[in-house]
Amino acid sequence: MQSLRQMRDKIRKHGKSLGVRECDIWAGAEFEEFLRKGAESLLKRFFDGEPFPDAPQDLKKLAQSAQPVNDDEVLALYTKLFDRPAFYTPIHCESNLEDFKQAITDTIQALGTGIWKARDGHLIDRIPSRHDLKSDTLRMKIQAVEKTLSRLRAKYDEMTRSGVLKHCQCDNPNCHTYFFNPSDAARELERLRHDVLTTFRDAYPDFHLPSGW
Repeated sequence: MQSLRQMRDKIRKHGKSLGVRECDIWAGAEFEEFLRKGAESLLKRFFDGEPFPDAPQDLKKLAQSAQPVNDDEVLALYTKLFDRPAFYTPIHCESNLEDFKQAITDTIQALGTGIWKARDGHLIDRIPSRHDLKSDTLRMKIQAVEKTLSRLRAKYDEMTRSGVLKHCQCDNPNCHTYFFNPSDAARELERLRHDVLTTFRDAYPDFHLPSGW
């Protein structure tokens, strides 16, 4: 059986006979190490099933993205996920809630997969998911944040199905007004949203709770 060195020499010799001036040969283990060092996201795509963006500009953004190096930097980055109106705009008895559920869903996706999108669906960045956190305790705490987000989304869906929350159904096709009936049902969403933010603060005490308006 040929040794790895003999196989490399044979491949280089054959390459030169074909006019190939430079030839670099990697064994499987070496190729994996090169990937882990400089392109670990490729391994996650092919072996863990993580999706890659399709648009060229989104791929370029992914390649240029500066990744945090420790858990504290990851958590500091997560604070940006909550810097959006869905997490600080007061939920009154008459509210524009058209994009509320999408914001909650986007945040769950960002924490769980690292795919951070804007409201219109375009990729903002690829960030470390909660699975990339080094601390077991922090992974569990961020998982708890995901669960509270899911409870908030489930309550929103429940209110929509039951008619507690519904569109005003006026003749204006661009109307974004929703009503709660009973009106104090809005406070339930407020409470669940507050649970989301306080749960995240338990994982990252430097996080400042949005004060609303």
